[in-house]
Amino acid sequence: MLNKKILTLLLATSVALFGESPFVKGENKMVKLQAIKSVDSVYLGSFLAQGHLPADKIYRIDAPVEGVVEKLGAGLYENIQKRKVVAVIKSPKILELEATYINLLIEEEYNKNEVARLEPLYKAAVVAKKQFLKAKNTLKKYETQVEFYYSLLQEWGLSKKQVDTITRTKQPIPEIYIYAPIDGKVADLNIFPKMYLQRGEHMMTIVSKKGTHLEIALPKEIVAKLHVNSELIIGNKPFEVESIAAEVDMRTQTIAVHLVPKGTYNILPNEKKNIKLYWPKKALRVASSAVINYAEKASLFVKEDAGYRLYTITPLGRDANNVYFICKDIDGSEEVVVRGAISLKGALEGMQDD
Repeated sequence: MLNKKILTLLLATSVALFGESPFVKGENKMVKLQAIKSVDSVYLGSFLAQGHLPADKIYRIDAPVEGVVEKLGAGLYENIQKRKVVAVIKSPKILELEATYINLLIEEEYNKNEVARLEPLYKAAVVAKKQFLKAKNTLKKYETQVEFYYSLLQEWGLSKKQVDTITRTKQPIPEIYIYAPIDGKVADLNIFPKMYLQRGEHMMTIVSKKGTHLEIALPKEIVAKLHVNSELIIGNKPFEVESIAAEVDMRTQTIAVHLVPKGTYNILPNEKKNIKLYWPKKALRVASSAVINYAEKASLFVKEDAGYRLYTITPLGRDANNVYFICKDIDGSEEVVVRGAISLKGALEGMQDD
């Protein structure tokens, strides 16, 4: 019975097949209409993105000395500021080197004074030349050793400022403070309090949050809409296309696209994340059921006073329920057929057969 009613309605319509746009005259009670919605961004799809970071934005921190982790000042995936203390190491080896350095400083100072005392006596022939030269040679030996240990302490992890402090105060620094070299995020953490470290053992990696970019494998039809410097949106954050691969992955028929955030974005190198990708472009949106394939082109019916006119559209993207499109003949104020479009298409095709 329902099919008979539909057939009666279709036969009751008269169809104009000529002109710029096909037109179905008359009303159809089986048709449901919906308003077109204007949007500022086009949904391109949900994709798996992988984080990448240039080598100069990754800072690996290794133990500068052999010793015990006295304090840990950063946690895994924690955001930290530059110069924050991320670890404190107490090193018996450093204390031993510092003690030797301080003893050498004391000997150097003593021998400087001794040379200064003997020099006028030598010139006045009160002391022998041999005694004076011996004092000078001893001073030179300690000066050389002091210079060597001054550099050695820095090689073992002390800063120049710290060594200068030891030189001035002749007091050891019992703990080595490790500072964050940049504002960033702790990407890995391989130490814990009271852990004994060997010199050179990996402690943690800090990555710059500003240098991260994403790699996404996109379908060819989406990449065809993009170019280097195109803007895209992930969530509510803007990204820019940094590069587009020259080759298509033959297995997936996708192309690798690198995106750089305009600002910070929380993703670590090699971390994978599902993202929803949008294209910031003014477009129109309708329910997927409104779009039909007519003459091998995406089309939809728009309500007009005397009936329904068919327009060819250019789809830009789709989500589960909607199609995003542009059309020079539609401004967004119209109503479109979201149910019954197939019936109207059948009417057009039936008239063509006649």
